[in-house]
Amino acid sequence: MRYLVLSDIHGGSCELECALSYFEKFHCDLIVLLGDLLNHGPRNKVPESYEPPVVARLLNAYKERIISVRGNCDSEVDGMMFEFPCNAPYGYLYVQNGDKLQKIFLTHGHLLHFKTSEEISKLGLKESDVVLSGHTHVQGIFKLENGIVNINPGSTTLPKGGTQKGFAIVDEKGVELYNLGGERLDAYHFS
Repeated sequence: MRYLVLSDIHGGSCELECALSYFEKFHCDLIVLLGDLLNHGPRNKVPESYEPPVVARLLNAYKERIISVRGNCDSEVDGMMFEFPCNAPYGYLYVQNGDKLQKIFLTHGHLLHFKTSEEISKLGLKESDVVLSGHTHVQGIFKLENGIVNINPGSTTLPKGGTQKGFAIVDEKGVELYNLGGERLDAYHFS
């Protein structure tokens, strides 16, 4: 299985259309959405390509191939625009890695924290598990002191922290980070 991972779209239709082009280019099977799909939020500028109805239409075209969690800017009324479930606070992926399963925890990043051993235990996580999250709009691979690897695909529309508009690809080997130009920027390989 190969997953296209998108986060923090914030209603940016042109950026989403570009990101979705990689679904076919990278031969993906499913799309993972890490929240903040339509609304730009009160702290973000309004994207130039801000068209929530277009974003909904583009994503609904993949409705049977989407796994989605809710972001802090996602409201119940936003969810009514979609033909797939998108209001779960978190989720899991299990990726076949050789003879074992790699557990990947999915969250937007604003509600659940995974910094202490107690927090990761409550979430059913252990050292060496991977957490995919958005929220900060900062693309990167962050190895936490407790052994968790937190990977943020960045924002397709409103990147922060000097990062570029981007996305991630997950497969049985690991997670790769890309910019919207299709350039691979970083990678994490499952052990």
